[in-house]
Amino acid sequence: MEANRYYDEDFNEFIKELIDTQRLNDSKEEGIAKKVIDDGFDSLSDKQKFVFENAISHYVYDECSRCGLEIPWCEMSGAEDNGKMCSWCAQLSKND
Repeated sequence: MEANRYYDEDFNEFIKELIDTQRLNDSKEEGIAKKVIDDGFDSLSDKQKFVFENAISHYVYDECSRCGLEIPWCEMSGAEDNGKMCSWCAQLSKND
């Protein structure tokens, strides 16, 4: 995952969703995620960045497994349930 994606407009919403759905159940990971939402990724120390990136890595997919395009943050949670596909490809695969 390229760190420049952490500055995308919808990244914070993705992090909030991870917190709301209790996917970041370790208090340290959740605290760091809240700091990212409040102060931005650049506010983290190198150690915090490592913990944060490791924590979210289980829920982040670089690209759609079908079309190979980058999956937007707003579709990332859905990709977890859709075989790592973007919403468009997931819909197309239902028609296959």
